[in-house]
Amino acid sequence: MNKGYLFVLLALGAMACSDDEDQDTTAPQILAATINGEDHDLVFNSGDNLQVELDLSDNEALGELKLDIHDIFDGHDHNKRGGDAWELTEIIQVSGASSTVNHSLSVPDPVLAGPYHVIFRLLDAAGNESEFKELDFLIQNGEEPLFNISAPDFSNEVHLSKGQNLSLVGTISDDVDLDEIIITIVEEEEHDHKNSSGLLFSYDEDLPGSSDSSFDLSTVTIPIPGDAETGHYELRISAKDSDGNYGQFTADIHIM
Repeated sequence: MNKGYLFVLLALGAMACSDDEDQDTTAPQILAATINGEDHDLVFNSGDNLQVELDLSDNEALGELKLDIHDIFDGHDHNKRGGDAWELTEIIQVSGASSTVNHSLSVPDPVLAGPYHVIFRLLDAAGNESEFKELDFLIQNGEEPLFNISAPDFSNEVHLSKGQNLSLVGTISDDVDLDEIIITIVEEEEHDHKNSSGLLFSYDEDLPGSSDSSFDLSTVTIPIPGDAETGHYELRISAKDSDGNYGQFTADIHIM
């Protein structure tokens, strides 16, 4: 083989190896994400203005940020007489090795009340994708079911023993008609609605009447299994009305 030709092949091979070594394979990072300065216990009203802020970082160069908002109404069907659920997808161009993004949004009015979340995904200039960041929030529109629970006192974490019943005293009311009541108790680390492996209790009742404006929570028996794992749980009560609005109540429970 011609020595000059062999030298060219070796040089090209070395350049290819060098290009592979220089290729950016490091994923960018979403360091922090807040809405109106908070990242938990987020409650907004229809028509509210929201300020989304994110701190972003990459080893070389950022590319684009994708923002996706949709409801997490537990997959249950709903009507739309009270408005539509909020669905929004936006792509924001970003640059530099680090960036702080401030982005304004407005909650629609009218909009269906209930639980929502926003998912953030970040790409760098090389196409590497970050781990997604997710924030849950509740939207109210003034027509969602309302909760009036007098016992137990949920202003602090409620302590329960294995084998006992959790007895609720209170009502859920609506200005038109309640359609469905959903009650769950889930392990604290399993709050993500996509994961039900930590589900301790589940109750789901459809109300067939046309004027069920009130529901008595004391009619529901909530047993704590004797073999339940000791730990912290969340009680979540959701109520849907005939317009498709969801009201939600959550409380912390410690099972001992």
